[in-house]
Amino acid sequence: MLGWPKKMLAALLRKLGRQESSGRQLERLEKKISYRFNDRSLLRKALSHLSWVNERGGDYNDSNERLEFLGDAVLDLVVSDYLYARFKNAREGKLTRLKSSIVSRCALAGPAARIELEKFVIYSRENFSELERGKQTMVSNSLEAVIGAIYLDGGLEAARSFVFEKILDSGKCEVGYDDFQEAKNRLLHLAQVNFRCQPCYRIVAINGPEHAREFLCEVRVAGKLMGSGSGACKKDAEKAAAMQAVNNLDEILLNANEDNSSDDDS
Repeated sequence: MLGWPKKMLAALLRKLGRQESSGRQLERLEKKISYRFNDRSLLRKALSHLSWVNERGGDYNDSNERLEFLGDAVLDLVVSDYLYARFKNAREGKLTRLKSSIVSRCALAGPAARIELEKFVIYSRENFSELERGKQTMVSNSLEAVIGAIYLDGGLEAARSFVFEKILDSGKCEVGYDDFQEAKNRLLHLAQVNFRCQPCYRIVAINGPEHAREFLCEVRVAGKLMGSGSGACKKDAEKAAAMQAVNNLDEILLNANEDNSSDDDS
C-alpha cells in the first residue's frame, strides 16, 4: 500500500472496517438464531429492508421482500405440519385459527424480539422514526425473510429446526385462538345478520407519554355506539371495544326477542 494517497488509503480502511463490523454483526445474529450460514449474503439480504435499498438507489432484488415471500410460505408449511400432527382431531377451521395465532405479524413480533432482530435489520431511520407499528411489521417481515434465507441456504429441515426452536419454542409455545379476531368476527357476524352493515372502529384518543401510550377506541354499528375500550396499542383497544360491543349487542338482541315473544303471547 506504500505510495497510496492518504485519502484513498483512509477510505479503503474505513470500508474494510465496515465490512468487518458487518461480518461480526452477522456472526452475532447467527449465534442468536442457532444457525450458521454457508452463504452469508443471503442473511445480509434478509436483513435489508426496501426503505434502506431505495435510500441508496439500489435494486429491488437487493431488498428482503422476495425472501419474505418465500419465508412466509415455508413458515406456513412448517407450522401447519406441526399443528396437524399435534391436534389430531381438530377440524380445518380450528387448525386455521390456531395457525393464525402463531404466524400473524403481531404474533411474530414476540420471537423477533427474543432474538433482538430489530438491532440487525438495515432500514431507513428517517422512514420509521415515528412509526412504531410500522417498525414492528418491518421486523416481523424480516423474520420471515430470515426463514426464507435459511431455507435457501440449508434446505427445509434447517428451516423447520429454526421455526420449531425459535417460533414454536421447541413445542412449548402457547397455542390458542386469537381472541381479538374471534371478537371481531363475532361482532361482524352480528352486525351483518341483524343490521346488514359492518362495524366501524375509530381511535378517538391517544393518552399518556410516548413510552406508555393508551389508545381509546369506539366501535359503532349502524351508526350507534356499541362499545368502547382502551389498550396499550390500537389492537388491544379495538379488542376491548369489540368484546364490549358483542356483549351489548347480545343483550339488546335478547331483550328484543323477549319483547317479541311477549307481543305474540298477548
